[in-house]
Amino acid sequence: MKKPVILLLLIILSTAVSQAQDMIFPAIQGYGGVNPVPFETEKPDPSKQYKFVIELGNKLADKNQVAGMLDYTARMYNLHRYAGVPKENIELAIVVYAGSTPMVMANPTYSKRFEQVNPNRALLDELLRNGIQVIVCGQSMMKQDLLPEDIYPGVRMAVSRFTATTDLIEKGYQVFIL
Repeated sequence: MKKPVILLLLIILSTAVSQAQDMIFPAIQGYGGVNPVPFETEKPDPSKQYKFVIELGNKLADKNQVAGMLDYTARMYNLHRYAGVPKENIELAIVVYAGSTPMVMANPTYSKRFEQVNPNRALLDELLRNGIQVIVCGQSMMKQDLLPEDIYPGVRMAVSRFTATTDLIEKGYQVFIL
């Protein structure tokens, strides 16, 4: 009886590993993996302009690992690129606030507060390299005693999450809240 259960578990595990190995990273390398979908019938129009802002405010579950919601934003970008939308037709902004603010701390500040380097630094570099705006809420910075030099290089600072997001909405961005 034990052998069939173990065999079934091994088959399930090998299928999951195989699927994970098949993931691709069309733009943001190493993050936001996409499963190829060879049977797709619905695709975005590559000639259209896609503008979206993603708000990240949830408390980080594990400060020792890359933030899952930040990786998910990379996936949203990679999905559009995989679907054939060129880089110049995608404008993505990430607004970080509240409990998510630590993900955009500079390494010295992160190390001082959490006794390790910021595990999100390579992903932040990839996002910024791909022209993705990363914006942190100034109100959240103030509440967490963060100064501009405490924020990861390249991350922009807004008065607040609300002012950053409403400004982006006025510029035609669609909002996603994770």
